[in-house]
Amino acid sequence: MKCPVCESEVSEKFNYCPECGAGLTESASRTISKEEAHKLLDLSFAFEINDMVEQAIKAYEAVLEVNPHYPDVHFKLANAYEAAGKMGKAISEYKKAIKLNPNYLDAHRKLGELYSDEGLYEEALEEYDNVLNIKVQHRYADVHNNMGVAYERKGDYEKAVEKYQIALDINPRYAKAHFNMGNVYLAMGRLDEAIESYTHSLEIFPRQPICLNNLGIAQASKGSFEEAKKAFQGALAIEPRYARAHHNLGNIYLDTGDEVKAASEFAKALEINPQDGESQAALEMMAEKKAEE
Repeated sequence: MKCPVCESEVSEKFNYCPECGAGLTESASRTISKEEAHKLLDLSFAFEINDMVEQAIKAYEAVLEVNPHYPDVHFKLANAYEAAGKMGKAISEYKKAIKLNPNYLDAHRKLGELYSDEGLYEEALEEYDNVLNIKVQHRYADVHNNMGVAYERKGDYEKAVEKYQIALDINPRYAKAHFNMGNVYLAMGRLDEAIESYTHSLEIFPRQPICLNNLGIAQASKGSFEEAKKAFQGALAIEPRYARAHHNLGNIYLDTGDEVKAASEFAKALEINPQDGESQAALEMMAEKKAEE
């Protein structure tokens, strides 16, 4: 069928036109006044802060039924769709907000993040470039960091390092960018630089179990087992049920000849994550070795 407002072809399963927001069914096409629309906006905000996502979505849709050319409401509706896990609809609403306001920084930024999460890295990078080009007098450390993430996920590590470095030039105390830089260096086998980056991140925010775990991996890869053990233990002091840190600590104990402690750590990892095939295999290997002695 056709939307009576924008004349777009729309599936009969829709109550509202996905292009302009107009109501398509008798119940959906009721009209509301501008005053009611403002009340719905207030109500939708209350729904959001109380984590009532579906109610917020309905309220935003009702506002857009009256005024489909309202970029802020499309943006808020996109946020609500994201919270509800409706990523395709979220992308559509961010694009509508941008179509109405091409300089909508937050919409470009959020669309870039969503594209990156969905594995659409080229599209993500295009949106991040849009952010940087809109206000060239500003330098956005977080946008450069997010571009680094997109390049990293694409496997372009050199470009990722370049973007993380720009983020850190803008904000040297950006712990997340230091951590991300460490991950890229670790993937590249540049262990000293990975350790340095993780250390910088932990100097800014010490209580990062995943950063401590990855620091331990880099140190263990260099053969610095005592330092690695301290890093894994540090991660577990913050998050005792961190299965991967238990597994990695088990490997350290195994490599340094303490099989009793190694078995204990593998068992803890498996208890927390019964799908941990590596810890299961390690325990079976140790049992077979013991049986052969």
